[in-house]
Amino acid sequence: MDFFLISIVLLLTVPHISGLQCYSCDRDTDCTEMEICEEHQEQCSTTIMTVLSLVDVLIARGRQRRTRECYSCTTADKTCSNSSLELMTCARLEEDCVDIISFTTELPAGEQRIKGCGQLSHCQASEPLGFHNQNSFHLIKCCNSSRCNSDMQDYKDAPLPLNGVTCFSCEGNSTHGCSPDAVSKIQCQGPMTQCLEASGIHGISGENSVVKGCASPSWCESPYTAVHKNLGAIHSRCCSGNLCNNWIINGTLKPSPRSQAGHTFQAQQTLLSTALLLSVTFLLCSGSS
Repeated sequence: MDFFLISIVLLLTVPHISGLQCYSCDRDTDCTEMEICEEHQEQCSTTIMTVLSLVDVLIARGRQRRTRECYSCTTADKTCSNSSLELMTCARLEEDCVDIISFTTELPAGEQRIKGCGQLSHCQASEPLGFHNQNSFHLIKCCNSSRCNSDMQDYKDAPLPLNGVTCFSCEGNSTHGCSPDAVSKIQCQGPMTQCLEASGIHGISGENSVVKGCASPSWCESPYTAVHKNLGAIHSRCCSGNLCNNWIINGTLKPSPRSQAGHTFQAQQTLLSTALLLSVTFLLCSGSS
């Protein structure tokens, strides 16, 4: 008899215990009515639909029209000259006009250049990203107004003005390229007002590699040393003052309490490098179309 009564009580109470209760409403009501959900319904949900007015649609379309126009070119198809620069319309409001310049002493053909639209990490209109040493020169510029990336300066034939800072310069390893006898001094240009040194594993040789040179403060905060120099597990350091980038010993960067910016790009490097390369690929495609 007791078992029968307990069974009846359970049958009466279980639906109320297991049944989820949610507020229920439709249209513009105040949503205070309670509803017991079916056994298979295990969550309460809210759906809000907003109908755009004609004014909303016109504003949205107006925003699309206000995207920037930027000059587009690549040296790969020889379109980076004043007479052949073309205009492109940026796809998104967040995109800036960009100008990427890169050359090395090992490539006598001249500087490699890309112009177009893009969003590049750490790139601000107020300060270019830059690095240079005796082996290479890299400059990334962003600006936030239409047609602002019109600069056509040849930075190989017409370098930026010297800024008074001198840094150690080298690329290679402790026995070749960055050996004590191979390290030279370089006078820094333009916004590259800090000395940089970095060490990491080269992506092609698999050996430890060292880089020294001049860098802008924004470059020091960015992953572009790893990207441009193809370095993994990179340890980098920037400092202020002449010839202060002398803390790499036997290919290893030692901690320095005087370092103003020290960074390790390891797990994040792959993601950031991929993002930059995708951006550059997009710009190349845009420039050649």
